[in-house]
Amino acid sequence: MIRKTDEVVCPNPKCSYYLKAEGRAIIKRGKYKTGHQRYYCKHCEKFFMDTIGTAIYRKHLSKEEIRMIYRLFLEKNGIRSIERITGHHRDTISNLLKDTVKNEKTEDYLINQIGLTAEECEKLWIFLEKKRNSSRNSLKQKDNSS
Repeated sequence: MIRKTDEVVCPNPKCSYYLKAEGRAIIKRGKYKTGHQRYYCKHCEKFFMDTIGTAIYRKHLSKEEIRMIYRLFLEKNGIRSIERITGHHRDTISNLLKDTVKNEKTEDYLINQIGLTAEECEKLWIFLEKKRNSSRNSLKQKDNSS
């Protein structure tokens, strides 16, 4: 299911129609060079993109590159391995993975726009949680040994 323009609401907290369905005046205004849709709110006269509120927001990666990074991560490739395969810097990859937080909007975007399956998303959340827990444990061990 691809998001329709009439389902998009203004994400600007200063707008009088902030997250309101009624009275929307959101129009499509081209695409960014990464391929993400660009929107314009006629009420507050601000531009925004459909990835706002997701881990992909402000990442300069195309949908295909994001899909490849997530799929390689799900295949248990390391960050340096993903770096060699995709050609992106390891900080770009680790920042994308670090910013990926389980919420409804992110999961919806990963399934409907990026092309991951629900099973892949569930596996992704499990892997990310394990990675976060292991990094927290290593930090605690460093603090205790000091």
